[in-house]
Amino acid sequence: MPPITLTVDMAQRQSIQIGATGLAGLAQEIRMVLATRKGSVPLDRDFGLSWDHVDRPMGEAMQYMVAEIGQQLERYVPRIRVRDISFSSNDTVDGQLIPRVTVEIREEYRGDFQ
Repeated sequence: MPPITLTVDMAQRQSIQIGATGLAGLAQEIRMVLATRKGSVPLDRDFGLSWDHVDRPMGEAMQYMVAEIGQQLERYVPRIRVRDISFSSNDTVDGQLIPRVTVEIREEYRGDFQ
Protein backbone atom coordinates (compact mmCIF):
# COMPACT_ATOMS: atom_id res chain seq x y z
CA MET A 1 0.00 0.00 0.00
CA PRO A 2 1.52 3.39 -0.98
CA PRO A 3 2.34 5.92 1.74
CA ILE A 4 -0.36 8.43 2.70
CA THR A 5 0.92 11.88 3.66
CA LEU A 6 -0.88 14.83 5.17
CA THR A 7 0.29 18.42 5.63
CA VAL A 8 -1.16 20.57 8.40
CA ASP A 9 -0.43 24.30 8.11
CA MET A 10 -1.26 26.15 11.33
CA ALA A 11 -1.28 29.46 9.41
CA GLN A 12 -4.57 28.34 7.86
CA ARG A 13 -7.25 28.73 10.51
CA GLN A 14 -9.89 26.00 10.71
CA SER A 15 -12.90 25.49 12.94
CA ILE A 16 -13.24 22.39 15.09
CA GLN A 17 -15.49 19.82 13.47
CA ILE A 18 -17.27 17.56 15.98
CA GLY A 19 -17.19 13.95 14.78
CA ALA A 20 -14.56 14.52 12.07
CA THR A 21 -13.26 11.26 10.59
CA GLY A 22 -10.65 10.16 8.09
CA LEU A 23 -7.90 12.58 7.13
CA ALA A 24 -9.96 15.55 8.37
CA GLY A 25 -10.17 13.95 11.82
CA LEU A 26 -6.47 13.15 11.82
CA ALA A 27 -5.60 16.72 10.80
CA GLN A 28 -7.80 17.96 13.64
CA GLU A 29 -5.96 15.72 16.15
CA ILE A 30 -2.65 17.17 14.97
CA ARG A 31 -3.98 20.74 15.17
CA MET A 32 -5.23 20.10 18.71
CA VAL A 33 -1.74 19.09 19.89
CA LEU A 34 -0.13 22.07 18.14
CA ALA A 35 -2.66 24.61 19.42
CA THR A 36 -2.77 23.51 23.06
CA ARG A 37 -0.49 25.08 25.64
CA LYS A 38 1.27 22.44 27.75
CA GLY A 39 -0.10 22.45 31.29
CA SER A 40 -3.60 23.59 30.31
CA VAL A 41 -5.27 20.16 30.14
CA PRO A 42 -6.23 19.18 33.72
CA LEU A 43 -5.85 15.40 33.49
CA ASP A 44 -2.85 15.42 31.16
CA ARG A 45 -0.54 18.34 31.96
CA ASP A 46 2.02 17.13 29.40
CA PHE A 47 -0.40 17.43 26.43
CA GLY A 48 0.41 20.20 23.96
CA LEU A 49 3.43 22.42 23.43
CA SER A 50 5.35 24.34 26.08
CA TRP A 51 6.09 28.03 25.87
CA ASP A 52 9.70 27.61 26.97
CA HIS A 53 10.87 28.84 23.56
CA VAL A 54 9.25 32.27 23.99
CA ASP A 55 11.87 35.05 24.09
CA ARG A 56 14.64 32.76 22.88
CA PRO A 57 16.65 33.73 19.79
CA MET A 58 14.74 32.70 16.65
CA GLY A 59 17.17 29.97 15.54
CA GLU A 60 17.24 28.41 18.98
CA ALA A 61 13.45 28.62 19.32
CA MET A 62 12.99 26.92 15.94
CA GLN A 63 15.22 24.01 16.92
CA TYR A 64 13.43 23.65 20.23
CA MET A 65 9.99 23.70 18.59
CA VAL A 66 10.94 21.19 15.88
CA ALA A 67 12.11 18.73 18.53
CA GLU A 68 9.08 19.25 20.75
CA ILE A 69 6.53 19.11 17.92
CA GLY A 70 8.01 15.83 16.65
CA GLN A 71 8.04 14.31 20.12
CA GLN A 72 4.53 15.42 21.10
CA LEU A 73 2.87 14.43 17.81
CA GLU A 74 4.37 10.96 17.80
CA ARG A 75 3.31 10.53 21.43
CA TYR A 76 -0.26 11.83 21.18
CA VAL A 77 -1.11 10.89 17.59
CA PRO A 78 0.43 7.40 17.35
CA ARG A 79 -1.02 6.70 13.88
CA ILE A 80 1.48 9.07 12.27
CA ARG A 81 5.19 9.47 11.67
CA VAL A 82 6.42 13.06 11.38
CA ARG A 83 8.22 13.65 8.07
CA ASP A 84 8.85 17.40 8.00
CA ILE A 85 8.39 20.46 10.20
CA SER A 86 8.90 23.90 8.73
CA PHE A 87 8.00 27.51 9.44
CA SER A 88 6.96 30.24 7.03
CA SER A 89 9.76 32.73 6.37
CA ASN A 90 7.32 35.63 6.88
CA ASP A 91 6.45 34.32 10.33
CA THR A 92 10.06 34.46 11.51
CA VAL A 93 10.36 38.12 10.46
CA ASP A 94 7.39 38.99 12.69
CA GLY A 95 8.80 36.96 15.57
CA GLN A 96 6.19 34.23 15.19
CA LEU A 97 6.80 30.54 14.65
CA ILE A 98 3.72 29.08 13.01
CA PRO A 99 4.46 25.48 12.04
CA ARG A 100 3.64 23.54 8.90
CA VAL A 101 3.88 19.81 9.62
CA THR A 102 3.94 16.98 7.09
CA VAL A 103 3.19 13.52 8.43
CA GLU A 104 2.90 10.03 7.01
CA ILE A 105 0.31 7.58 8.25
CA ARG A 106 2.00 4.52 9.71
CA GLU A 107 1.64 1.41 7.56
CA GLU A 108 -0.47 -0.50 10.08
CA TYR A 109 -3.09 2.30 10.06
CA ARG A 110 -3.25 3.05 6.31
CA GLY A 111 -6.26 0.77 5.82
CA ASP A 112 -8.27 3.14 8.04
CA PHE A 113 -7.81 5.94 5.48
CA GLN A 114 -8.60 4.18 2.18
